[in-house]
Amino acid sequence: MTSVCHIVRPSRAGRRASRPGVRRAGYTLVEVIAVVALIGLIAAITLPSIAGMFSDARIDAAGDMIRARMADARSMAMEHNKSYRFGFIPGTGKFQIAPDDSDLWHGVQDSAPIETDENVRGELPDEIVFATDPGALSDAGGAAAAGSWHLGGVFHPDGTARGELNPDGTADDDVTFYFGKAGYSPRGVRMRGLTSIIRVFDPTADEGLHP
Repeated sequence: MTSVCHIVRPSRAGRRASRPGVRRAGYTLVEVIAVVALIGLIAAITLPSIAGMFSDARIDAAGDMIRARMADARSMAMEHNKSYRFGFIPGTGKFQIAPDDSDLWHGVQDSAPIETDENVRGELPDEIVFATDPGALSDAGGAAAAGSWHLGGVFHPDGTARGELNPDGTADDDVTFYFGKAGYSPRGVRMRGLTSIIRVFDPTADEGLHP
């Protein structure tokens, strides 16, 4: 009987792999460092833009919240048949709605959020604060926190509103205050006393600076 012996030849790829001195393809240290540096450069360029977009979104959300809450104060005044005040603490994001003669306006020690039929207390989105002067928000340090509630408007049961009371007993018709993030362009809020219309505007534009 004749035995047949088959000779198995290694594949061409196998011969290359087993051949001494043959190196597999890879990345050099210089190439890796170049790629990492490029990723870092792209991140440094894009991250500030992304952060700015998120800040702008929070500022827009704060404007919507202020308008809605001031409208709530007007509705509550008409519903309860008594004057309601919208107030805020400058240098913080804290705001409050309560009857104009409420004891809640006499101090700021208790500023925890509340929401009842007669009182509302809340806060603007993170890092967004109120101010009485737009210049305070343009500075990187932001507005200093105040120790008392500041008037944002008093709403009457007949649908009208007023600003601060003057020493002679008269009241300002309109109220203007500001909000934003430190180091960014501020936004303004203007409330018209006769109509109680609430408007958010850009203080740097002419339309926002005039009645």
